[in-house]
Amino acid sequence: MMKSPSTTVPTSLVIFLLTSLILLRVLVGFHPHSGQDNHHGKEDAYGGDYEAQRHWMELTLHLPIGDWYRYDLQYWGLDYPPLTAYHSYLCGLASHYLVGPESVELDKSRAYEDVTHKSFMRGTVLVFDVLLYFTAVWKISQRLHFQNVSEWLWTVVLALAQPAIILIDHGHFQYNTISLGLALWSFHFMTLEQNDNNRSAKFSGCVYGSILFCGALNFKQMSLYYAPAVFAYLLGRCASVPSFQGRVGRFCLLGITVIVTFAVLWWPFALHSPQDTIDTEISEGPFDWILHIVRRLFPFERGLFEGKVSNIWCALSTKPFSIRRRIPQDLQPMLALLLTLVLIIPPCVALFSAGQRTNKSHVAGNKGETENGLRMILWGSTSTSLAFFLASFQVHEKSIMMALSPLSLIVADSPMFISWFSLVAVWTLWPLLQVDRLQVAYVTCTAIFVSLLFLYGRPVDAVARNIAGSETQMIRDLFNGSISLSVVLSLSSLFLMTLLHMLEIYIEVPTRLPDLFPVLWSILGCGFFVIAWSYSCLVLLRDFFSASKVNSESRSNPYR
Repeated sequence: MMKSPSTTVPTSLVIFLLTSLILLRVLVGFHPHSGQDNHHGKEDAYGGDYEAQRHWMELTLHLPIGDWYRYDLQYWGLDYPPLTAYHSYLCGLASHYLVGPESVELDKSRAYEDVTHKSFMRGTVLVFDVLLYFTAVWKISQRLHFQNVSEWLWTVVLALAQPAIILIDHGHFQYNTISLGLALWSFHFMTLEQNDNNRSAKFSGCVYGSILFCGALNFKQMSLYYAPAVFAYLLGRCASVPSFQGRVGRFCLLGITVIVTFAVLWWPFALHSPQDTIDTEISEGPFDWILHIVRRLFPFERGLFEGKVSNIWCALSTKPFSIRRRIPQDLQPMLALLLTLVLIIPPCVALFSAGQRTNKSHVAGNKGETENGLRMILWGSTSTSLAFFLASFQVHEKSIMMALSPLSLIVADSPMFISWFSLVAVWTLWPLLQVDRLQVAYVTCTAIFVSLLFLYGRPVDAVARNIAGSETQMIRDLFNGSISLSVVLSLSSLFLMTLLHMLEIYIEVPTRLPDLFPVLWSILGCGFFVIAWSYSCLVLLRDFFSASKVNSESRSNPYR
């Protein structure tokens, strides 16, 4: 028997469920990957994220480290942070010995497609998914309070059955669950309080969490979507101690932790200069070498957004607004930054307050505040991710996973909203999945997830009614005792999503509007994500104002 939050659960049941989730990923892996058979590439360049990842294994294995970010940048040049580069080297080394040298031979292995090698590539994604993401979901779910073991187990299953995450990593092909897993593990440690009277020992979890979050940032730069939430919460933790000296000490400790972690990962690129054989302009010193990598990670010259992503800039770039043409290109990054900053303010304020309350709650012996801190950072990271997705510069469709991952772990907090958001997230990926020829996998994974939601529905209804002060109750209060508006909103949006799928099948697209349906997907998806961001802010601000009210009453009545 295995331990659960409230009782024990049969080990055989857990093994069956986890094995089924792994099998689902394996079956999705039999479908085409991005760019397979050069399906959406060009005659002079093989295209797709799969080939990009394979090519990075090839170049990191054979080239000096100083050339990793400079070699033949026109052919899938490395543009992810150093931890991804090190990961590519290890995978390339494994491919060399397990599959064969031809799978990662420099230049000659380009567009290499072999059944054995594809199995190897799919296997690497699966292994890291299980080692990092599965374990993080399991650990965090154990810390959250549930009414019964069934609710806990359903949370784990639904979090690991998210079709958007499965289709992108195991279908399209990426390693997103590595950065997502590292981020979730960092959230766990940041909100963990040791049962120790030593304040420095209690704060050590924040140090460990900071190291792991730096790992997430250095694996995929999209983890920056979580950075404002993490910074606000940790700043609150620093401010939670009464003495000024203690606050400064905590802040400096976290600062040193971040600097040392980044230095360890980036230092090799400052030590090794590019070779003269690379046909690019060689910079003068280590600072310029590092700056070149930063430019690779944040290519502002690519434009305001990528493809037909469901965010504000893409939606407003359609006629009659055509905002991308009306705003000078050099001003677009600054405008995107300003709007993003505006959207992240509400969640950051709430998370700073949540961090501040942690130390006070421990002094009072309130262990529930620790769990609340975990819930708050999951809600907060969702909110800041949506803010970045909607308003930041150079957003990809796949980045919606950054909001989906933490939100999926708190499905019991707001079952209807999170179920709806999960379906919206995978729906907005449809244009991309079509290009990858993953239509069958999309329908199958979504159908399985919807079936799980229906099975989950009965216990959810009971739990949602019994959770005091839940987000469901908050919505009732917001609409004067009626929840009909949120029900209508969910059902109508699901109807519209299904309708667009039907129209795409039965209506012939006019030749003068070749992107008609991708644009409709973008506009409608953007509207849904604006609603989702607003809802997440309501949840966070409700907690903030509730805590402020309690603190105010405590100050006015110290003997309460």
